[in-house]
Amino acid sequence: MRILIDTNVILDVLLKREPFCKAAIEVLGLTKLNNVQEYVSASAITDIYYLACRQLKNKELARGLLKKLLTLVSVAGVSEQEINEALELEWNDFEDSVQYSVAFL
Repeated sequence: MRILIDTNVILDVLLKREPFCKAAIEVLGLTKLNNVQEYVSASAITDIYYLACRQLKNKELARGLLKKLLTLVSVAGVSEQEINEALELEWNDFEDSVQYSVAFL
C-alpha cells in the first residue's frame, strides 16, 4: 500500500505540535509494516523546510529533521501533469489539490 502524507502530519511530528503529534507519529510508524510505503510530495518538502526553519529558527536543525524524515518516506514528484490536474479541480485550497493530484497520478 502506498500512502501520501500531508504536510501538516509531517510538521506535527517534526515540530512536536500538540495535540496532533502522537497520532502523526503513529501515521509515520506505518512505514514499519512490510507492505506500506509512505510518500511526501516534492512540493511539500520545500514547505516543510520553510515552516520548520521559521518555527525552529535554526536551518541546520531543520535540515537534519528533513534528512531523518527522508529515511522513513520517499518523495513523490510533482510535474506539469499534476499541476495541470490540480488547476482543473478548481478547489479553494490549491495546495490540497496538488497533493490530491500527486496521490492519484
